[in-house]
Amino acid sequence: MIGVVATIAVLKGKEAEFEKIAKKLVEAVNLEEEDNLFYRLYKKSSNVYIILEGYKDKNSLDYHITTSHYKKYGKAMAEFLDGRPEVVIMDELAPNK
Repeated sequence: MIGVVATIAVLKGKEAEFEKIAKKLVEAVNLEEEDNLFYRLYKKSSNVYIILEGYKDKNSLDYHITTSHYKKYGKAMAEFLDGRPEVVIMDELAPNK
């Protein structure tokens, strides 16, 4: 499995708009990407969000960034970001059986 942690800072005052679009992305990924194991949105602080992602393999992650919903909602969220997201991609070492 491939794990991803994306940390996203949002412009102050734009949190509600960001959340509305981010929730649509979460729903689309979970419904439409068969090899995505999980895609969850968390709020770390008033304007910092975390997306935790799990993919079956590297091909599943590569596919994720080519989807129409990723492109559509990613572009829509971009105007609310306070800098580039920090994305950490990890290989799972001890799988859950």
